[in-house]
Amino acid sequence: MASLHFDPFDPGILDEPFAIHRRLRDETPAYYSEEFDCWFISRFQDIWDLESDQRNLSSTHGTTTTHLLTHQTPVAPNLTSYDGDEHKRIRKYFNPHFLPGAARRLEPLARELAAQAVDRALERGGGDAVSELGGWLSVRMACTILGIPLRDADQILEWVNGYFDREPGHRGTTARGLRAAKELGLHLFGLSRHARQHGAPEGSVLEQLLNVELEGERADDRAIAIHLNMMVIGGTETFPKIFSAALYRLAQHPEQRARCIADPALIPWAFHETLRFDMPTHMLGRSVANEFELHGQTLRPGSGIMFLWGSANRDEREFEQPGRFDVDRRAPRILSFGAGQHQCLGAHVARMEGRVLLEELLRRAPEYRIDEAGVVRLQSEFFRGFQRMPLLLRGGDVG
Repeated sequence: MASLHFDPFDPGILDEPFAIHRRLRDETPAYYSEEFDCWFISRFQDIWDLESDQRNLSSTHGTTTTHLLTHQTPVAPNLTSYDGDEHKRIRKYFNPHFLPGAARRLEPLARELAAQAVDRALERGGGDAVSELGGWLSVRMACTILGIPLRDADQILEWVNGYFDREPGHRGTTARGLRAAKELGLHLFGLSRHARQHGAPEGSVLEQLLNVELEGERADDRAIAIHLNMMVIGGTETFPKIFSAALYRLAQHPEQRARCIADPALIPWAFHETLRFDMPTHMLGRSVANEFELHGQTLRPGSGIMFLWGSANRDEREFEQPGRFDVDRRAPRILSFGAGQHQCLGAHVARMEGRVLLEELLRRAPEYRIDEAGVVRLQSEFFRGFQRMPLLLRGGDVG
């Protein structure tokens, strides 16, 4: 067998990395890349445990590929970059907007928006599952929670998508992506400044940010923009990918789709299984803060450490037949929202959105088809999934 070499930017593995993931799990579960001075961790239990390690790992140097691998973006002081007690203190201000009770209160709005999105698609005979269904819903829900005017939603979505733009042969964020990130940040800065003078929507995150002391003093407009930026990206970017993946897998397994239509109680489990099977984020990580041992390797301070979430979610040590999509699977734990202290803030809202949008589409367009000729997959070291996935909801021939 050839010696194992893992390059997270290898275009040959960006869409289907699972063969090399399995080799990593079996042969080198703690893989070191000298080029990036970074460790890549591939087994479920290792990542589950390390996600909660506040002693040996730190988020202060960033968590994404553009922080830890390409070093293109500076670390902004937001929830993802705090450790320990500081993280707990900041997170407690945001938690009430995203807990299960908040998700239940938001469900009527999500249902209304989902119905509108499906209405528009049905009127046209189809639409893009990524941008016109998943993205359309998620950005409007994020704007509502955060206090961003809904008139800005489409532009916000364009900026967020632009930030994660990738080009073949170019590692990490492109010039267009950096420009989109700057424009989004400036817009949110201006929004905070305007709200400081004229008020923010009642009950929104923006209103709270304007009125609480996060670190012993009131946050300025730059700090508020940074927090809003983190949450609007988190609430907008990954949901369209997982929603479109759910439609794709159900179309691939018509008997499972038929069961979900007949018994909508299966829909949350179908979404849960898609989260495991098609985890959209290839990896996130930390930096090593204190020397420790893992699988006979010594991890030293200063190195990066990346958690290969897609690999972990298909680890045979955790899941029986992990390469099989199965809505009857009842996996008690997955890593699609992370784990431990840094678990995704919006997990409950995202699950609610996924359930509601799938319910609306399967109820009103149960025979949807996917125009395979129009499908475009992402080519990114950070995300995996669909960039475009046209649906046919009535008439027309696929291909």
